[in-house]
Amino acid sequence: MLDRGLFLALQELPAGGKNEVITLLAGPKRGAKALLSDGKVLWQHGAGDFGQVKDSAALLIEPVPAERELIICGAGHVALAVIVLAKMVDFHITVIEDRPDYAEEASRAGADTVLVEGFEQALAKIPGGDNTYFVVLTREHQYDAICLKAILQKEFAYAGVMGSRRRTELLRQKLIAEGISAEVVARLHAPIGLDIGAETEREIAVAIVAELIKFGRRAGTFPKKLIAAALQAKEPFVLAAIIRRKGSAPRDVGTKMLIFAEHIVATIGGGVWETRIIRRGRQMLAGKETQDVWEQVDMRGDDAALGHMACGGIVEVLLEYVEPGKQR
Repeated sequence: MLDRGLFLALQELPAGGKNEVITLLAGPKRGAKALLSDGKVLWQHGAGDFGQVKDSAALLIEPVPAERELIICGAGHVALAVIVLAKMVDFHITVIEDRPDYAEEASRAGADTVLVEGFEQALAKIPGGDNTYFVVLTREHQYDAICLKAILQKEFAYAGVMGSRRRTELLRQKLIAEGISAEVVARLHAPIGLDIGAETEREIAVAIVAELIKFGRRAGTFPKKLIAAALQAKEPFVLAAIIRRKGSAPRDVGTKMLIFAEHIVATIGGGVWETRIIRRGRQMLAGKETQDVWEQVDMRGDDAALGHMACGGIVEVLLEYVEPGKQR
């Protein structure tokens, strides 16, 4: 049985460290779990000696990356649509906008932070990093140039600017002439967004967020909303996680969901096979089964032949009973 200590430790992880959750998948201590930051154990469940495990297949190692930070320069119609879509895929969003009425619209759209000041001044406060994504959607070319000159001197995971091919090529040349290296300028996505033939503001936003996903890092297997839901829980729940997969399966190893008596948080793939896992989790809750349950779902069998499980792979899921009122 787990407790809320894991989720508290995840919430309080130090920034910038190498953070990872390790789970023992084999042997008499299987199910043992630990949260490490730069090799230091911050939380542990069970007595597993992870350092002595020689078979890498017996360990599930899940990196816990820093939260993905999306910085949007400008708060026009496209930016507002980007805010809505980017929140759906777990970005933490900061908007920079020097017009108070537009800034208010960004806040209403769901931005986590809105900086109401000049672009140059606001960007000076943002350090950047390998988890930082910059999207430049200002109202005038001159502001685009101001933003990009500051952004391209920082570390970043992604940087893009909206505009025509001709205009963005002129902007590239201007940045190089002002001292930004050609190698860094070559990393700029301009025009921004995947080429899907987008025309409307919402279509352009779809193209932009799709490109963020394509060229960015994964959000990690412990998303913020899952951690928040676990910490807010007042009743026991089951943490269900894909620990192995073979062949075609809808989601990656490490994907998780929380199973409550009356609802779920997140998904591990949907369909009939997920329904089976939810049912098993609720059986654990009803019977207060605090021992770990290891379930294997074979999507190549009769159900798959009938079209109920189209993926055609094998998925193993670890279900762990969590008592939110207890903490070791």
